[in-house]
Amino acid sequence: MIRPLTGTARIGLRYQFAYRSDVLMAVLALVAQVFLLRMVWTAVYGERQQAQGLTLEALLAYLTLANLQAFAITPIITRIAHFRIRTGMVFFDLSRPTGYLPQLAAFQAGHTLGGLLLMAPAVPVVLLVGSITPTAQPLGYAATLILGYVISMMMSLLICMIGFWTLETGAISLLYRLISQFFAGTMVPLSFFPGALGAFAQALPFQYMGYVPAAVYVGRLTGPDVLQAVLVELAWIAALTALLWLVWRRAHRRVVINGG
Repeated sequence: MIRPLTGTARIGLRYQFAYRSDVLMAVLALVAQVFLLRMVWTAVYGERQQAQGLTLEALLAYLTLANLQAFAITPIITRIAHFRIRTGMVFFDLSRPTGYLPQLAAFQAGHTLGGLLLMAPAVPVVLLVGSITPTAQPLGYAATLILGYVISMMMSLLICMIGFWTLETGAISLLYRLISQFFAGTMVPLSFFPGALGAFAQALPFQYMGYVPAAVYVGRLTGPDVLQAVLVELAWIAALTALLWLVWRRAHRRVVINGG
């Protein structure tokens, strides 16, 4: 079973390289976005030394990382699944012995690797624009980021399975992306969210896709807070695994093959 999934991952990697111009344009947009965020937040801070416990330098580093992470882990499998379900090609996916969800996960992993390889030349520029310095917690950052990536992929798999009921997930995927990026803190750190909105954001898994790893990197979360974040991420992964299993048991019975 490992070899077929490895092959699927290679397909995801090649898919990424097949559209290099799109990725390069997205990287340019990422650099521009980080630069604009730097200008906006520099103006917002003005003469203040810090806000919500973050200096301007730490905030810029946080926002740069959060957007880099969002670029790297933003899933494509929702688009792939949407196309294959609508056209009926999902029949071939379901007939393979490796399982539908592992296929999607492997494809996404390969696609992410391809995106990282293409993005690598631009990373120094982004880091320079975002004023990022090395972190004092590399292991904590790596752990929270990897687990956050797993959570992001599992959430995307749930969106993919909605297509077995609706046959159309384009609008749902767009709405999910907007909500997830907002509550991941890619534009505004969650520590800036007021009252009930902040409490609501802390209760969602989206923070682990952006805010938590970046906050660990810049030192906003340290020591016991990092350990607690890792444990909560593991709990979310366990809960999402159970939910995926339950939804999949019903979803594959809803398959409609267009044209026959």
